[in-house]
Amino acid sequence: MPPTRPSKKQSDQDSFLSVDIGGTNVTCGLVSRGGAVLATDIFPRAKGGDGPDELIGTIVGRFKKLWAAADEAHRPTAVAIGAPGWIKPKEGVVVNAPNLAGWVDVPITQIMSQALGLPAMLENDSNLYALGEWLAGAGRGSDNQITVTLGTGVGAGLILNGQLWSGSFTSAAEIGHIPLGPAHRVKCGCGRIGCLETVASATAMARMAREWLDSGRETLYADSAEGLNAQVLAELAEKGDAMSIHVFREVGVALGQILSGVFNLLSLERAVLGGGGAGAFQFIKDPLLEYLETRLVTAKIHEIQVVKGTLGTNAPLVGAAVLLTAGGY
Repeated sequence: MPPTRPSKKQSDQDSFLSVDIGGTNVTCGLVSRGGAVLATDIFPRAKGGDGPDELIGTIVGRFKKLWAAADEAHRPTAVAIGAPGWIKPKEGVVVNAPNLAGWVDVPITQIMSQALGLPAMLENDSNLYALGEWLAGAGRGSDNQITVTLGTGVGAGLILNGQLWSGSFTSAAEIGHIPLGPAHRVKCGCGRIGCLETVASATAMARMAREWLDSGRETLYADSAEGLNAQVLAELAEKGDAMSIHVFREVGVALGQILSGVFNLLSLERAVLGGGGAGAFQFIKDPLLEYLETRLVTAKIHEIQVVKGTLGTNAPLVGAAVLLTAGGY
């Protein structure tokens, strides 16, 4: 059964280990059954990319430190793994993660469970993020919504009728790989051309800004192109920088194009934007809503909500409590 909000806490002292494997950073945490984050450990992935054996070994080591530091009352009883890309949760396998080099058919649940001596469950990282925001963040009070994460790639998680929706092949809501159309010709990490991810991800934001710099157009940015990222662009936009505002408008329009179809198809009431790219939410929101207003047919623009996530890197850790509780742990 898909995860739903926990209906009953077995014990306030129960805790779980959780990891969110991102394309840039990895977040490990110890979380209570009720979704309280008790401890976190965030570290960057190797710049040259790290294979599954190396990264899983690092995660296990970080988990053991969190476990050792936990008091007796909060010893973990299970592990939740949030991984990007296409996965098979029942089998515990990462089938293919386009933004993680070498991650093909990795039996991560089995490896992690054997290393820690604890039962483990695998879920898409964006689904865990969506569960967290829905349980305790910007998604509270809405049972039909999509949470979109703007990070190294673009991920999403769907809550329909109060349940996480995984679809027939357990990888629903991969909106990052919906094509934007012939005007967009950048190759995506998945190997296809013109995916939403090539415009709306934090990675794409930095690329578009570098292209602006290369064109010689006016900008307040005076440092090297390598220093550009979503956070820097958001800070520049606050100062009225033309380059940053242009980039975020492109992101907003692209998101509006794809989300209008999602809203119309599923009659959702809310979209939550999270991830590093959502730090520029105030500059993305207006062009996104402007596009939605011209395309919505199942609802009026004032009847839906587009909001910024509130939990940040803690969202997937909170979502782990929902996943593992629903799994009987």
